[in-house]
Amino acid sequence: KDRPEIRKLAGMPPEAVPFHSRPGSRLPDFVFFSHARHATASVGCEDCHGAVLEKDSAPEEAPRTMKACVDCHKRKKATLACNACHELNQ
Repeated sequence: KDRPEIRKLAGMPPEAVPFHSRPGSRLPDFVFFSHARHATASVGCEDCHGAVLEKDSAPEEAPRTMKACVDCHKRKKATLACNACHELNQ
């Protein structure tokens, strides 16, 4: 909390937008990904982004493929239901 970057963010007015307004990566329109849902399930940032606390940004280190997601869901014993990540009527 004492790093200059953190102090700069903390001193910004509430209406300020400190980060890019566009995502760093894009998924196909038929894929839904929720950081909140993964965080609630105790999936850490480092699982997909590597050692984020040691970096200036959070690039993906895990591949963004269906196989990678399914393999991770199997390892973590998460749902494999298609509609967890896909809207089935598209």
